[in-house]
Amino acid sequence: PDLTVVIPEAGGQTCGEIRQSTAGHVNGDGICNAIQSVERQCCPGPADLCVFCKGGIPDLTVVIPEAGGQTCGEIKQSSASFITGDETCNIIQSVERKCCMHMASNLADDLSLRIQMASNFDHGIDCASHNADWSLCYSQLFVFEYAGNEAYTDNNFAIYFSSIHRLLHVDHPDFEHGHVVGDLTYIKPTASFKGFEPSSEIILPVVFEYWSVQESDKMPRFFVVDSRDDSTAVIPNTDTEDLHDFVIPYTSSMKTEGDNNVPMTAENRYTRNEKLSEGFETDTSTRIIPTPFRVDISETAQSFGIVGVSLINADLLGKLQSGAEELVSTITMKTASDRDHVLILTIGTLPNDIAGTESYTMEITAEGTTITASHEEGLFYGVMSFLGLLDTSSSRSTMPVKEMTIYDKPRFDYRGHQIDSARNFRTKESVMQTIDAMALYKLNNLHFGLSNDEGWRLEIPGMEELTTVGSRRCFDLSEETCILTQLGSGPDASDEPQFYSVADFVEILKYAAARNVKVAPEFNMPGHARAAVVSMEARAKKKRDNSYRLMDPEDETELLTVQFYDRSSIINPCLDSSVRFVVKLVDEVVKMYAEAQVDMDVWQFGGDEAKNILLGAGYSAYDLPKELPFSKSPACIKKMQEDPTISIDTDAANYWALKVNQILAQKGIREMMAWEDGLNGMMKEEFEIAEVTVNFWSTLFWGGTDVLVEASKTGFGVIMANPDYLYFDFPYEVHPEERGYYWGTRENSVAKVFSFAPENLPQNAETSVDRDGNAMNITTPVWPAPVIKGMQGQTWSETVRTEAQHQEMTYPRVLAVAERAWHRGSWELDWTPTQNYHGTTNHVPKDQLATDFKGFNTVLGCREVRKIWQRLGIAYRVPPPGAIIEGGILIANTELPCTRIQYSLDRGVNWSEYFTPVDVGVGKYVSLKSLSADGGLESRVVNIDQEECLSCQGVCESNPLMPFSSPQVCGAGSTLQFPPTVPSKQPTLSPLASEFPPTVPSKQPTLPPLASVANTVSDSNEINSLFKNPVGNEFFCGDTFSSVAETCLVSKPCPNGLSGVCADDNRQNQGCFKVSQCAAEYEAAGATSTEAYNTHQGTSSDERCRICGEEQVHSENTVFFEGEEFLCREFDGVFNEGGKGADSPSCTLARELYTDTCCIKSDGSNAAPAPSPTIFDGGEYPTLWIMNTSGAVTKCSLTVALACAMLTSFFLMWF
Repeated sequence: PDLTVVIPEAGGQTCGEIRQSTAGHVNGDGICNAIQSVERQCCPGPADLCVFCKGGIPDLTVVIPEAGGQTCGEIKQSSASFITGDETCNIIQSVERKCCMHMASNLADDLSLRIQMASNFDHGIDCASHNADWSLCYSQLFVFEYAGNEAYTDNNFAIYFSSIHRLLHVDHPDFEHGHVVGDLTYIKPTASFKGFEPSSEIILPVVFEYWSVQESDKMPRFFVVDSRDDSTAVIPNTDTEDLHDFVIPYTSSMKTEGDNNVPMTAENRYTRNEKLSEGFETDTSTRIIPTPFRVDISETAQSFGIVGVSLINADLLGKLQSGAEELVSTITMKTASDRDHVLILTIGTLPNDIAGTESYTMEITAEGTTITASHEEGLFYGVMSFLGLLDTSSSRSTMPVKEMTIYDKPRFDYRGHQIDSARNFRTKESVMQTIDAMALYKLNNLHFGLSNDEGWRLEIPGMEELTTVGSRRCFDLSEETCILTQLGSGPDASDEPQFYSVADFVEILKYAAARNVKVAPEFNMPGHARAAVVSMEARAKKKRDNSYRLMDPEDETELLTVQFYDRSSIINPCLDSSVRFVVKLVDEVVKMYAEAQVDMDVWQFGGDEAKNILLGAGYSAYDLPKELPFSKSPACIKKMQEDPTISIDTDAANYWALKVNQILAQKGIREMMAWEDGLNGMMKEEFEIAEVTVNFWSTLFWGGTDVLVEASKTGFGVIMANPDYLYFDFPYEVHPEERGYYWGTRENSVAKVFSFAPENLPQNAETSVDRDGNAMNITTPVWPAPVIKGMQGQTWSETVRTEAQHQEMTYPRVLAVAERAWHRGSWELDWTPTQNYHGTTNHVPKDQLATDFKGFNTVLGCREVRKIWQRLGIAYRVPPPGAIIEGGILIANTELPCTRIQYSLDRGVNWSEYFTPVDVGVGKYVSLKSLSADGGLESRVVNIDQEECLSCQGVCESNPLMPFSSPQVCGAGSTLQFPPTVPSKQPTLSPLASEFPPTVPSKQPTLPPLASVANTVSDSNEINSLFKNPVGNEFFCGDTFSSVAETCLVSKPCPNGLSGVCADDNRQNQGCFKVSQCAAEYEAAGATSTEAYNTHQGTSSDERCRICGEEQVHSENTVFFEGEEFLCREFDGVFNEGGKGADSPSCTLARELYTDTCCIKSDGSNAAPAPSPTIFDGGEYPTLWIMNTSGAVTKCSLTVALACAMLTSFFLMWF
């Protein structure tokens, strides 16, 4: 390996290149010699390869000439700094990893992992016994498959992984678990562990806190650590960004029993897309994103074509000239000789109604375009607007433009976007790419997250450890060389620098300033500061330098932060060294701005979540550390004794905010920004700095309106950063495969972001739902409308590890933010005290909103996303298509206009272009995907079943939770409806619709058939217990168990003013009819009593309109089995299958699979022909009878028939 190792000290050459070079590289030669020394010790020869590695750690004993002849071990223990020596040791360690097969690899290379979701609720687990917040927990299976040919019996290993939810319990006697810090968690064998047998698997039932509905909750890069040599090795199939390599696709998106979010399937996505696309505009030539204040187009306006653009009087742009010219060149991609259309820039007076620094007028004619503004910023945005009109994807030789006059001004002075480069690093090039997009769409403030618990990303001269330690994540429990790995980054630090050098940052500042983008650096403190705290601890330990130490070494406070860190996550505000740290930090950053010749106007303080979550109400019943931050810090105790007015333990963020504010004021910084909770309880008058602004991030459904009113009373500026509308780390739609967190909302679609009304927060309660999919009810407070300074989108990066993921999560949503920040929609209402908004009010003119969005969305899909992809290289998210199948005809659509659709009839082997509805034939399984216009970007693949599928065995087998084919999930694809509510006491397997994966992991554990489950459960009480059903309750209806059918008829509110009962098991409130109308209406419609019964569209005393277990005997639908006469009950809706009754494919298939499934005796009795176990089916919302040979009997819903098999087998196995 020494010939291929790159040596920085030798100009980036390898040892092999150095040896062949005539130039002398003393440092390089010395390093190569040291590497050869390691190789000789490590690999003495083919007969005993790597014997040295197993016996010791050679780097500690290798002499480093550049470090005065010391060894790496001596260097690590020395207080002197040997930078070259440190680099040499790092290179040697890299060689060792390549040279020596560490012990961890002996196990990891033969391991694979599969994670299978079990249940978020109704799992029978006592979550409170595991100290779960609010007693909320979920269960999963970790299946470790060992492929080795020989048994692995060593127990000196642990398996580490990142978990965004606390691991509460491992239900296996051979394994235990532990928490390190943050999301770093481990599982390791106990003394009873006997090892992995050859070609075997170990299944670990595990319990985590809260719930999991997104597959991205599971982080990649599980790794083995062997304690004998402290080696690490990643389990190969988890070293991926394709989560399906180790996460079995989730089949449910319900997080609680009360979760009413509608999961997206191809079918209901089709319906939603239809509503979005009705009346799509086809002419995009006159609309700009963001929409101008006013556009005048005369009736005689002509369209014309241009090749390119040239700027006249470009020097009037001042510092913005280079940025404008570069963007013109990037977007038009034309040389100077091809720029036929002139943009004439002039400085002048603007009409009063648009006057402002960033305002402009633009008159477009075929002869040329004149842009007038009072300031260079206005001229710049005029140029951006002209670029916004250009269709750069046109196949024609010219780009079409129409004559018009534009009068434009911004809605808000502050229009921002946040990048979280701390959690997962974004390269300098990525940041510049973001700045280009911001400039094009008139966003003028970059909130630049440069530090957090998981990383420090800016070089600070004089505090080098912030980047040599704080920017690196690896598995070093001492945290002397890096901070501990988090967020699925694995055990090894990246080979590429994960920080911005001073030169990088200066370049970014210059680049942004040339595009009218201000950069507000965020160094989060006092909370979310672990990367800084640990870095300064490493400095103190290595250099014995406490000058910038941020943690009191004598503090014994126990706490847990919101992301599961300890006190090392919060800067101790009582230390003089903490103050020195901030002074040094501010000084160095101010120097960088000065070098870039950019004003240092604003400092983002952070300030959020500096607390112990164990003090929250959800943990109140548990015996856990309930200590306030710094309550056991001698430094803070002393400070509070000296000044009793200080309450640092309860107001750490507030106390530290004032300290930092004083420093910023002294350094001449004009504005301090912070997250809203970091300044809770404070007023503007307390601050020395001229301007204080808060980023508002309270959710609407958690009382956000009231919090906003309180924030408006403080005197602080307010920037709307609402998570439930403006967080781009949240999913685009409700689907397990969508990436992101979901604590604030289950979806932030482009349409939802677009419809956000920032100046009338209550209005949003009418146009959106809360986190659980429920309508909100918000009354506008009696208080003047809060003054909003601006708004911004946030791309937090906990689950966003790669650049492709970052672009997909940010774009195109950020363009909707640009629209709302620059332009107020005509459908936005004024803040009106006492006005009430909820899901059924009609204050918002939704027709105007729909029309506005359709115009925006047309321009977005047909012009702008192509522009950012083809010109800026931004790989935006292509939304998956919607589709239905009707009578064998595939009909598909897309959310984003001008997006292509392809379909496959062989599970993705071959793809065909979709143009119009196409006959896909009978019984086919169809896969679909969307593509960008040029085919360079693709959506995820979605699947849809034929609505009348006669043989779906293969499709069902492709779902890991489906051990057999079933009409519940096969053949119902295009018509299956998701109920808006779920029975509160019934374990539910969410309808899988049709989007299960086309393949199954080969080692998927099999589940017993239903009949064998019935044999296994010998006591009906066991099943009743399993489903939380009190003994003796036979019948189930809606959300009620009962011993008699009549109690199922529970009165519920009915729509459209009808009185009666909703007897259709809570399915979208269908079936609300006047009681007296039931029989007459259905008889009049020519329906048979069986059809009236099965429709569940009403109830009455009439025998023809009964539900909830009432038997209807019809001899024409009877079947015979083993000499007994049975009635095969017809299903309604999806499952009726054309009223075929006993001959329906459902019943036929049921009989084939489980003999007399779906049948009851024609005399209505419940007995089964002994001794064979019998499953009876009773209609939709059908009751499922499970009878064993002893005669014990119970009922549950047929929608959980499949779950019965799974859950019963798992429960019996576990317990």
